[in-house]
Amino acid sequence: MVSRGLERREFLKFLTIAMAGVASSRLMEVARVDAAGRAKITDVKLVRLRVEKDLGSYPDWVGNPRHVTIGGGAFTEVHTDQGVTGIGPEIDPSLLPQVNAILAGQDPFDINLLATRLYDVRGGGMGYRGSAGAEIAVWDLMGKLANQPLYKLWGGGRERVVPYASMLRLSTPEERAEIAAKLKADGWRAIKVRSSFPTLREDVQLVEAIRKTTGDDWIIMCDANKATFDEAATKGVRWDFTRACQTALEYQRLNVYWLEEPLPRYDYDQLAELNRMIYMKLAGGEGNRGVHEFRDLLEKGCFDIVQPEVMLEGPSHLRMISAIAQSMYKMCIPHVGDMRLGTICDLHLIASWPETTSPYIEIFNDQPIGNYTYPFSIFEEPPALTKNGFFELPQGPGLGMKIKEDLVLKS
Repeated sequence: MVSRGLERREFLKFLTIAMAGVASSRLMEVARVDAAGRAKITDVKLVRLRVEKDLGSYPDWVGNPRHVTIGGGAFTEVHTDQGVTGIGPEIDPSLLPQVNAILAGQDPFDINLLATRLYDVRGGGMGYRGSAGAEIAVWDLMGKLANQPLYKLWGGGRERVVPYASMLRLSTPEERAEIAAKLKADGWRAIKVRSSFPTLREDVQLVEAIRKTTGDDWIIMCDANKATFDEAATKGVRWDFTRACQTALEYQRLNVYWLEEPLPRYDYDQLAELNRMIYMKLAGGEGNRGVHEFRDLLEKGCFDIVQPEVMLEGPSHLRMISAIAQSMYKMCIPHVGDMRLGTICDLHLIASWPETTSPYIEIFNDQPIGNYTYPFSIFEEPPALTKNGFFELPQGPGLGMKIKEDLVLKS
């Protein structure tokens, strides 16, 4: 209501001047931000985490020990002149000088250029501690500067994704069936087991036992892990084309969702021939490098599902690979990542792609000692399986994850 001391015309004049003043103030604020310049990267650091608990180890499908801890390891920080910091998986300390040389002084939103340069310093025996961790940290930084979760920055689409429980131990068909029954009761919708028994019959008995226990409505995937097998291999069981074909036909009979890596990685001709002989899906590619290799796998008909590893290829390459798969009506379901920030990055990537392209996320969950909650315990609010079998997408900016402060080792 207008006060008695002001005529209506005077009040409207006063209101116009006041609104102009507010607008001017906002413009000046924007101008100050613009004058300060866009965010520039100032430093890349590694932050160490203390081990809260050592849980021991267990043997994987070829007998190699898998060590389990709560806490430990490290993560990467990318700092800026605006006080915003991105976080990503651990990179090897020897890469820090090269990574800093590439990123220092750069605008994080020049990500195409930065990701290409970072990819050139990957490898060298660094494995999952290559410079992909730094690229993920830059993406996290971009999400924080834009105040958007990464899956929204990448186009959004889904608020939740179905995880599948990926087993690492070989064990026995009976024990695996018991684990599968428990997982199904807990809300998990799918399991992946290792097809690494000495005989075909044992590999088939494994799936038969799980199918009998869980019913026909549950998803079973099988991983043969034969991509790296050659004459020099001293562990595990190598398959020839006949064994791969016989196993695939038996799994098809048992309604297995996919068979993974049944033959050596670069045996394109036999992979394509096997894929032509069955209607069950073939999957693979976790160790392939470069977008061109995934294009070749798809063009040659080797796989229905490609599984790039974000810790090797980085998010930018995974987005390219997914686009190629979509264009060919194939699927792209990334390999597991690091079960920390790399896997969280996978979650965001998958949620930004169509469900027909990427319906699942791989989660190591070989209970009890391989429980997925152990590696996720470094986060303040880690993803957790919902009652109906989903992981909800983090809603914070970037990766949406915060590392527990009490685990950080002070330098």
